[in-house]
Amino acid sequence: MVNRQIVTFILMVLCVALTLSSAQAKNLYSYVVVGPDKTQIIRVIVDDNHCPTLYSADKAYNMTLRVASDANHDNPSYFPVAVCELVKPINVTELTLDNQPLPLLPAHINKIAVIGDTGCRIKAPFSYQGCNDPQAWPLQTVARSIASEKPDVLIHVGDYLYRESRCITQGCQGSVHGYGWESWQEDVFKPMREMMLTTPMVFVRGNHESCHRAGQGWFRFLDPYPYNPQHACVKPNAVDMDQPYSIIVNPSLQWIVFDSAEIQELHPIAHFEDFVRSMNRVGELLQPQYHHWLLLHHPSLGYAYSHILGWNGGTTEIYNALLQAKPKLMDQFDLFIQGHIHTFAISNYRESGLPLNIVSGMGGTSLEDRFPAKNLTGYAVQNTAHISKEVNDQHFGFLVYSEVSGQPVLNVKDTEGHNRMTCQIHISTRDFTCQPHD
Repeated sequence: MVNRQIVTFILMVLCVALTLSSAQAKNLYSYVVVGPDKTQIIRVIVDDNHCPTLYSADKAYNMTLRVASDANHDNPSYFPVAVCELVKPINVTELTLDNQPLPLLPAHINKIAVIGDTGCRIKAPFSYQGCNDPQAWPLQTVARSIASEKPDVLIHVGDYLYRESRCITQGCQGSVHGYGWESWQEDVFKPMREMMLTTPMVFVRGNHESCHRAGQGWFRFLDPYPYNPQHACVKPNAVDMDQPYSIIVNPSLQWIVFDSAEIQELHPIAHFEDFVRSMNRVGELLQPQYHHWLLLHHPSLGYAYSHILGWNGGTTEIYNALLQAKPKLMDQFDLFIQGHIHTFAISNYRESGLPLNIVSGMGGTSLEDRFPAKNLTGYAVQNTAHISKEVNDQHFGFLVYSEVSGQPVLNVKDTEGHNRMTCQIHISTRDFTCQPHD
C-alpha cells in the first residue's frame, strides 16, 4: 500500500512538472518586422505552441500564434518551433519581452542600414564556404557591427539561407543543411540575433526563399503578411508570390518592397505576366509627393563578373516587367536597392529616366570573383541601359545611408563597421561621388 501511494505521488509530481513546463514556453528569438504601411510586427519564436505576453508601461498584450510547430518529422522543411506575433498597437511607444525592450521605429527615420546575401554557402558540387571560420563567413561580426551602429531601421535585400547541401570539406564540417529549422537557426537567427534585438527590419524575399528552396521558412518567419497555409509554399510545385507593398518612411520618402523570388533567370519565365501585374500594382502604390526607392532582390540594372562567364548584366525579366508596367515606372524611382550579386556596387546610366542602382550583396555569403580593373563606361547592363559611372567593391560588410545637413550620404562599411568608402548621393541629378578611405 505504501509503495502504491509513493508511486501515485511521484506520478502526480511528474504531471504537475510537465504541465508547468508546457505552460512556460521558451522564447528562443525575437525580432520586429516592418511591413505594409509601416506596420511593426513583433515576432517571437518559441519552443512550443504557447505564446508570451508583451508589456508596455501600463498594459499587457498577449501575442497570438502565427504558425504552430510542425508535427510532420518527414517534412523536408521540418519546423519543430512555433512563431508568435503581435502588431504593435497604435500610440504604444515601448514594449518589453522578458523585461527587455523591443526595437521599435523612431518617429523619424534617418539612419538606414542595408545588408544582403548573408547565409553560409554550401551547395554541391563546388561551393563549400567555411561556416566554422568567422573570417570566411563573417555574418555574426557584421550583425554585431550593425547593432553597434544603432540604425533606425535595417533593410535586408534577401537570400538568407544558403546551407543547401551536405558539407564534405573541413571548413564547414558538422554543418546542418536543408531548408528546415536547423538551417534557418544556424544561417539566420543565431548569427543575426544581436542585430535583431536592437534593430527593426524590412525583410525582402530573395531567390533562395523561392518555393522550391527555403520558401516555407520565409512564410513562417519573415513574410510581413498574415500567415496563410494556402499561400506558404506548402503545396507541391507552388509558386507563391507576395503583393508589393508601401512603407512611408518619413515625410519625404516612400519605399516599395517587391517580391522577385520566383524569377527564373536562366530560361523564359512561365509566369512572367504575374510579375507584370505586380509591377502594375507598384504603380498604384506610388504617391507622387514622395521620393521613391524600390527594394527588391534581383538587380535589373546591376552587373557581375565571373572567371567563366566574364561580365554579365542585370536580371532582364525584372527590367522587362518594369518597362511593360503601366503607368511608366522606371523614372519614378530615385534608387533601386538590391542584392543577389555578392558585392557592393553603385551605378548610374547614360540614358535619362533611370534610377541610381545600389547593390548590397556582401553580408556574409561567398563573394563574387574579384572584378578586374576595367572602365565599364558604356557597358550595356540591358539593351537600353548603358553605364555612365560605377563603383564596386568586393569585401564583406554592409551599407549605412543617412542624410547629413540635408545631403544623402552612403557609407560602405567593412565587417567591423569601419568606413571603406563614403559616397555622396545627388538625388536630383541621379549622380554620386565616392571617396575611398585608407
